Amino acid sequence: MGILDSILSVFYGLFDAIFGKFFPPREGVIQGHVYTEYILGVTLVALTIAVFITGVNYFLIDHEEMKRIRKETTEYRNKLLKAQREGNKKQIRKLELQKKRINELNAKMTSMSFKPMIITMIPIFILFAWFRHTPAYGIPILDLPFALFDIPVVGSLLGFFRRGTILTASQLGAFGWYFLCVTVFSQLIRKILNMD
Repeated sequence: MGILDSILSVFYGLFDAIFGKFFPPREGVIQGHVYTEYILGVTLVALTIAVFITGVNYFLIDHEEMKRIRKETTEYRNKLLKAQREGNKKQIRKLELQKKRINELNAKMTSMSFKPMIITMIPIFILFAWFRHTPAYGIPILDLPFALFDIPVVGSLLGFFRRGTILTASQLGAFGWYFLCVTVFSQLIRKILNMD
C-alpha cells in the first residue's frame, strides 16, 4: 500500500465514522426502485461541504474589499457600455485610460477568490472519491415529477452523471441531489453571513 493509499484510507475512515451510519448497506439494486434512505446522508454531506467552503471563504476573503472592487468594476463597465451605445468617443478614450487599473482590480479579485479555492479543493476531491464508494452511488434516490435530463441544456451538461448508472431521465442520484443541496445551502449560508 502506497503513501497516497494510506492517506486516503485515513480520510475514508474519518468519513465513514462521520457519515457511514447514513449510508446503510444494500443488497443489489432493483431496477425502478428509488432508494430514499440515502437522501439524509447525501443532504448531510452537502451541508457539511457548504459550511466548510463558505466558512473558508468567509475567513480568508476581505468581503468589504471585494464589494468595493466589484462596485468599481461594475460602474466602469456600465459607463463604458453607455459611452459605446451613445458613440461618445471622447468618453470611451477617457475610460480606456482607466482600463489598466480596472484590469488590476479584476486580477486582485481573482487572486482573493483563488486562495480559498485551493484550500477547499483537495478535501472536496477526497470526499468525492469516498462518496463514489458509498452504497448511494449510481442509484436513484429521488423521483422527480418531470424528466430533468430531457431539458436540452441541463441534459447535455449533466448527462455524464447518468453514465454507468440505472438513473432514468426523471430521477436524481446521489450526485444530483448533492449538487442541488450544496448550491442551496451555500447560498443560504452566504446570505446569513452577509457575504453577497
